[in-house]
Amino acid sequence: MVFTLWYFLQSSPEASVPFPWERCFDARDQILYYKNALNETIVIDLRTRVNLGGGLFHRSNMWFDLTGRCCRHCDHQHSLFSERRQYEQDPPFMIKAHCCGPLVYLLLPEMVHRCPVCDCHLLYFG
Repeated sequence: MVFTLWYFLQSSPEASVPFPWERCFDARDQILYYKNALNETIVIDLRTRVNLGGGLFHRSNMWFDLTGRCCRHCDHQHSLFSERRQYEQDPPFMIKAHCCGPLVYLLLPEMVHRCPVCDCHLLYFG
């Protein structure tokens, strides 16, 4: 059932999230995540730019904080590239992470070989 969410986020991210998924936002920790209403599976979105639909985007530096990297989308880049990127989102790479406690899935902006949270090896879904 996680695959349906992953496919949806790749093909039509601007539409409403399909049932049984809900898009949630933890305002205190600034975390965007998806929750399955039937089995309570959690998918945490660590992408730096996420299309929420209706011209709204969620931007987060959490990926850079976890990986120790600096932001790829710096202000000094060419303005035409920045303007074009404004309406795009990072492609989702989904991993299954059960190393950090309860099973959780992570959406990442790029393919990695180790968990960005605990540095263990990963199992990819897409």
